[in-house]
Amino acid sequence: MNEADLVGMAPAYAGEDISKFLKLPPAADKKVSRDDYKQMLKELKPDAAIVSTRLDLIPKVIMEVADMGCRNIIAEKPLALDMATLEKVRKSVEKNKVNLIAMLTMRSNPQFVAAKQVYDSGAIGQAILANGRKSYRWGTRPDWFGEKDKYGGTIGWVGIHAFDFINYVTGLGFTKVAAMKGNLAHSERAACEDNCVLIAELSNGGHATMSVDYCRPEEAPTHGDDWLRVIGTKGVLETSLAKKECTVISKEKGIFSQPLPEGKDKMFRRFLLDVLAGKNSTELQETSFMLTKICLLAHEAAEKGKIIDIK
Repeated sequence: MNEADLVGMAPAYAGEDISKFLKLPPAADKKVSRDDYKQMLKELKPDAAIVSTRLDLIPKVIMEVADMGCRNIIAEKPLALDMATLEKVRKSVEKNKVNLIAMLTMRSNPQFVAAKQVYDSGAIGQAILANGRKSYRWGTRPDWFGEKDKYGGTIGWVGIHAFDFINYVTGLGFTKVAAMKGNLAHSERAACEDNCVLIAELSNGGHATMSVDYCRPEEAPTHGDDWLRVIGTKGVLETSLAKKECTVISKEKGIFSQPLPEGKDKMFRRFLLDVLAGKNSTELQETSFMLTKICLLAHEAAEKGKIIDIK
């Protein structure tokens, strides 16, 4: 985008390899590489910082960036791997008056934007049941994916997207959650669950189910197979990122395919334009904390084998 420019990039911990990112635009052909991110922030004083690193370090770096005076942060999710740390991040953000969003990128995809348009139009009525799927290729995962204290869990890393697109499309929150998780196909990273199932109660009394896995075949045409089905009081919608479609069966409007918006919604572009305009992304910031909390509770529910109320 013409309104913003990349001015610096640095590893967040010793040994973190950022070389492949330095070869991509807008970093290519520029001297943006730095050795020390704290010194980089001190010297450059950027309008916005992007925190994307090993998951256990995300909250630490967010708080350091906030304390160093950067008031706009785009951070990987989850925002923390435990409730106590999440609360510290929240207090740091509030104290430093930081404008923070997590990388909830599903709401930038045309298929989910189309699904939201259908739902908001009333074509399928009120949501009764939502089924979400997140399926990824395993690919190559770094060693720390197999360390629980560094990775945290697949529910927080991948499952958060399923909670997000259900919330985004229907506008509904979650009031109860239960889950199960395991690793059956990737013993070399035993702490990284390759299959998870979740069930949640929606804020309107409806329900949602979600499946999350790392078992999509490497031969598949796309890295992910992300899919949502919403059953409403007046119809059903289904949307698939892999198939690039959003189909609807409506009692009032018949059977049709919802046109997909051209290109992505570009949530990060909108965030940076809001920064330039002096606006805060309050709603998305609260959503980022909410979904992180829900995923931590879902992880706890799976560990304890119980249904947990979400307050």
